[in-house]
Amino acid sequence: MESTFHTADALEIIPPSIRFCVHSVSGTSSMTTTELEIIFNEKVPPSDKKYTGSQNAQELMKALDADYNKGHAKTEVSISRKGNGIETESYSSDLTIREIDARYPRAEWLQLLLERGIIIGNFYEYAFNLSQRHALAFLEDNPHLWQSGVLDIPPTDDWETYKAAYIDKLVEIERTKAEIERTIESS
Repeated sequence: MESTFHTADALEIIPPSIRFCVHSVSGTSSMTTTELEIIFNEKVPPSDKKYTGSQNAQELMKALDADYNKGHAKTEVSISRKGNGIETESYSSDLTIREIDARYPRAEWLQLLLERGIIIGNFYEYAFNLSQRHALAFLEDNPHLWQSGVLDIPPTDDWETYKAAYIDKLVEIERTKAEIERTIESS
């Protein structure tokens, strides 16, 4: 009989090299951890640039794209699964910004997230949200991962269903992060 201990998602943003990690922890009789990492292979210029302009894709791109483009020629995406602390499987790929922009154009991607309620207030949030296109392309290229229910998203044979669930999870993580930040600020 299987039972789930717990499910938790965490987000780490480690500037200035920018390494985004999304941890998904779930388990049955033994704890399994899945870690999705998005690592920009180029040195990203440190930027604590705040964004106070309009929350629309074109304005965000005008204000933040130059910094984003400086260090994102290639991006590595990797997924590793560990059971009882031992790595059981690992996958990775390098995707160029040109490949990602062709598959998931920036303006359309940003607009989709903004329409779902995501607010971008600084360069790191901008980079994080754009980097999720890399993860999505990586997952699309590895159907066995999304068909297995990776990242605590229910398994499916339909890519569009998985993609929608992934975007829902991304929005949920961003909303949770914003709520935590508001709680800390009001304390």
